[in-house]
Amino acid sequence: MIKGFYLFTDPQSMRRLHLTDRHLRVMLWCILLGLQPAFAGILDPFNWARSDRIEVNIPWLPFENETRCYDELGCLNITRSWYHLIHRPFNVFPLPRVVINTRFILYTKKNPTDGQLLNVNVNKTIVKSNFNPKRLTKMIIHGFIDTPLSNWVSEMKDELVKAGDFNVVVVDWAGGSLPLYTQATANTRLVGLEVAHFINTLQKEHGVNPLDVHIIGHSLGAHTAGYAGERIQGLGRITGLDPAEPYFQGMPTHVRLDPSDAQLVDVIHTDGKSIFLLGYGMSQPVGHLDFYPNNGKEQPGCDLTEGPLVPLTLVKQGLEEASRVLVACNHVRAIKLFTESINGKCSYIGHQCPSYQHFLTGKCFHCGHGCAIMGFHADSSPGLITNKNNQSENEVFPSEEHDTIGAKYYLSTGKDLPYCQRHYRVAIQLANPKGAESWVQGFLKVTLMSDRGVIRGMDLTPNNYVKLEHGTTYTIVVTHPMDLGGKVRKVELSWEYDMNVLEPRSLCILWCNDRLYV
Repeated sequence: MIKGFYLFTDPQSMRRLHLTDRHLRVMLWCILLGLQPAFAGILDPFNWARSDRIEVNIPWLPFENETRCYDELGCLNITRSWYHLIHRPFNVFPLPRVVINTRFILYTKKNPTDGQLLNVNVNKTIVKSNFNPKRLTKMIIHGFIDTPLSNWVSEMKDELVKAGDFNVVVVDWAGGSLPLYTQATANTRLVGLEVAHFINTLQKEHGVNPLDVHIIGHSLGAHTAGYAGERIQGLGRITGLDPAEPYFQGMPTHVRLDPSDAQLVDVIHTDGKSIFLLGYGMSQPVGHLDFYPNNGKEQPGCDLTEGPLVPLTLVKQGLEEASRVLVACNHVRAIKLFTESINGKCSYIGHQCPSYQHFLTGKCFHCGHGCAIMGFHADSSPGLITNKNNQSENEVFPSEEHDTIGAKYYLSTGKDLPYCQRHYRVAIQLANPKGAESWVQGFLKVTLMSDRGVIRGMDLTPNNYVKLEHGTTYTIVVTHPMDLGGKVRKVELSWEYDMNVLEPRSLCILWCNDRLYV
C-alpha cells in the first residue's frame, strides 16, 4: 500500500508537500466519480497533481518512456507529461490499426453523394478518383460515438461541396470512436498519424500543398486534427468545433489542440461547462481565434424545460438528431453554427472582450482592435477585422492589436435556424427631472425603423426585468435576424413598470411615479 508520496510545490526552493494515502484516495474518488474537471482548480490550485512533480512511483505512472510504432505512420510514446492525477489520470495505447480501420472518403462536385475510397498506399485509388491536387481540400473528422453516417457529417459535406470546387474528404474512424472514452482518446493519436500520413503522401506523390488543406474536427475530432497538424509541415488550417474537455483541458499543448498545429487554428466553444455539469467541451482558449457564442456554455434553444424540444426534433429530423438534442445539444451547436456559416449570407462577427458581460453591455461593440469572423470564413478577416475610426467608442481594448492567442471572441446567436443574428447596440440616456423616482424597474422594448425595414418589439430586457436609475445611460447589445443596413430613422420605446413584492421599494400603488424618463 502507498503510505504517502511527495510533491514539489516550488522547484526553486525544493519545498515539498507530503500527501498521505488518505489524500490520494480522495483524489482518486473524485477521478472515478467524474469530478476532476469540475474541481480541478479546487483540488489542485498549484498544479501539485502534475505527474512531473510526483517523486515516488505511483503504480500506473511510467518512469520509462513507453513507445509503440505503427509501420509507415511512425511511433507514439507515453511519457509522464501525458499524465495528470486530476485532468488525465490514465493513458493507454491506441487499438490496432485494423480495428480502428481509418478510411478516407472523397466527395466532389462530380460525385456529391457517392463517396470514393482513397488509399494513399494504393496509388490507383487516387489517380482514378475525382481528387484534384490543385483544388483546396476540406477534411471532416467526427468525434466520440460518432460515424460518417451521422446526419451532421452529411449536411456539412453537402454545404462544402456546394460552396466551392473542393476535395471534401470525410475521415471515418468509427472503429475507434466507441466507448470506453479513455480508449477513444488514445485512438485519436493513431488516427492523427493516419491523417498526417495521408496528407504528407499526397504532398510527396501528387503535389498537394499542405497550405491548401483545412481540417474540421468536432469534439475528439478536433484534437485528432491537432495530432495530425503537429506532423504536417505548413498545414493551412484547423477548425475545432467544441474540442472535447475530458482528458484535454488543462493539459500541455502536445496533448491537445493548440495554435502551433496549423497556420490558423480557429475554435468554436459552445459547451464549456464542466463535465460534472454535463458540459463536454473545453472552456480554455486553444487556438489563434477562440469564439464563445452566447458565452460558450449554455446555448439558446437547448434548455429542455423551455418546451417540447426533443419531440419536435424527433418529428422533424428523426431519432438520431433527437438523441443528440437530448444528450448533447450544446455540444453539437458548434457543428450547426459552422455548417450554417459555409453558405450563409450573414456573417458571424465575434468581438474580442474580457468577458461576455462586457460584450452584452456594449463595451466591446465596435471593431477598433478586436473583431473576427466565426465559422467557415474565419480566414477571410484575415484573423482580425480592424476599424480605426470606431476604436474610440469601445470602453475596453485588447492590449496588442494582433495578439489574438488566448483572447476570447464573444457573440450572440439565435435559438434556431437561422442562428446567425445581427447585433444592435442600444443606448438609452435616462433623464432625471424633478419628480422622477431615483430608480424604477420593469420591461423595455424597442421598435427600430430604417429604409430597409422595421424591427418591432425587440426585447431590451431579455433576462427578466431590469432596474434603471434616472440620470444614467442604459446600454445593451441585442440581436435580430434582420439587417437594417444604414441609419435608423425612427425609434419607439415601450416601457412597462414591474412591481416585486419581495422588494418593498418597488411597490408603486398610490404616492409614487412609475414612469421612465428618457
